[in-house]
Amino acid sequence: MAGPTARGGRMRDALGTARLALRRFRPDDAPALHELFGDPETHTIGTGPVASLARTEEWIERRTAFHAETGLVWYGAWLRDGGPLVGNCGIFAGRTGRVEPEIGYEIRRSHQGHGLAGEAARAVLAECDAAGIARVWATVRPHNAASLKVLSRLGMAHAHTRTDERGELLYLSRRAGCFTPGGN
Repeated sequence: MAGPTARGGRMRDALGTARLALRRFRPDDAPALHELFGDPETHTIGTGPVASLARTEEWIERRTAFHAETGLVWYGAWLRDGGPLVGNCGIFAGRTGRVEPEIGYEIRRSHQGHGLAGEAARAVLAECDAAGIARVWATVRPHNAASLKVLSRLGMAHAHTRTDERGELLYLSRRAGCFTPGGN
């Protein structure tokens, strides 16, 4: 099945920002990613922390297959200076589906508070615009003030609220072209 993108159905495999190198995950990234996924204070999405390295490896396999099928990418984020994996950011067919995918991001605790989530997300949203994705969604819990601040700075606006088994979930969105790559 072809993805929703105009660039031959594909987002690029790698992106760069002033401080970050973003690229698709590879199988050998699993141990570093598992450190992030296993942290209960950082990995609060979905069912919470990932218990085993094998589950993290399966996650990478699923993202690789999803990319092959749709052209959408979930990137690992490394410091440009050759530092460790500091987070991840990407696009997936979440609650809003493939045509209007969802953006997500996660930054290692030791690197939070320095604007890296916004920097990675700006690069991913610019790539979405270049790839022809008309609308991108984000979902966030009302208590996640830091993520709400990032999403606001990205120009995402509240669209509606739903309630699931974990409580209220805010849906924010932005349309292509409603984004300033150099935004704060």
